[in-house]
Amino acid sequence: MRNSPVLIFGLLLAGGLISCQKENVDASGGDVFEVDKAIIQDYAASKGLNGAMTPNGVYYALTKAGASTVTPANGQEAEFSYTLYTLARGSGTAVTDKFVDSTYATKSSYVYLVATNPGVTEGLLRMREGDQGAILLPSDYAFGSSGSSDGVIPPNTPVRLNVTMKRIRTEDQQINEYMTANKLTPTEVTVSGLRFIKTVTNSSGAAPLPNQTLNVRYRGSLLRSSSAFDSTGVGTVGFTLGQSVAGFDEGLAKLKVGEKATLIMPSKIGYGASGRSVIPPYAPMRFDIELVSAQ
Repeated sequence: MRNSPVLIFGLLLAGGLISCQKENVDASGGDVFEVDKAIIQDYAASKGLNGAMTPNGVYYALTKAGASTVTPANGQEAEFSYTLYTLARGSGTAVTDKFVDSTYATKSSYVYLVATNPGVTEGLLRMREGDQGAILLPSDYAFGSSGSSDGVIPPNTPVRLNVTMKRIRTEDQQINEYMTANKLTPTEVTVSGLRFIKTVTNSSGAAPLPNQTLNVRYRGSLLRSSSAFDSTGVGTVGFTLGQSVAGFDEGLAKLKVGEKATLIMPSKIGYGASGRSVIPPYAPMRFDIELVSAQ
């Protein structure tokens, strides 16, 4: 079985999260991965693409070089646009492409680059800002053995993405641009990289102590999303300092009872290189918190 599942971010037509499928066979009894690789190689040769295939069967070819020298790195965010085609072998030996979707031809899609993830990331990591390229994906890293949910893309179908790399951002760039766009001015920027913005002050409130239960109201979100990935709503949750991720604890310790703050934190004091549940690896986060009481 090949590596972990991978997501084609922002694709219109499917649920996107594809499990590895090495056990799959095609209608003729062949291994789907090997069939896909042969289709991709034959297609690339027929189109004169001057690229290379990774061990995971992902083929990348530069089609137009940009003027920038900015290159991506593990943990950064890629902003890109693309059009989507399916690849199929006809009744003969020729492989043809079929246009599927141009929703993101100019609209931006975003992904955190994780070097160990197979699939589209392998192509994006080879692109500079401004580059245009073709990323050919075996079905394992596209829509898998189920195909797209609307039936437009059949099961076990390799795809082509015509990609334009728009921008590459470090976490600090993401955070700084987010704060500028949302008109947030930090009360303090700590050594850890936490941007602490106090929004309600209560000078007479008690400072929290390490052994106390702190009743907290909070809402957490990713910088690219207006929806919360976690929230207490109108209720509260009890914490002890040192119980949560480092950035949350650091911000909470700066509040007095009755105070509120917005915390913007890089992933190194959040969920790091592993992520958690719906939080991707290397994702900076925002928490809006209120220290309601300390007992």
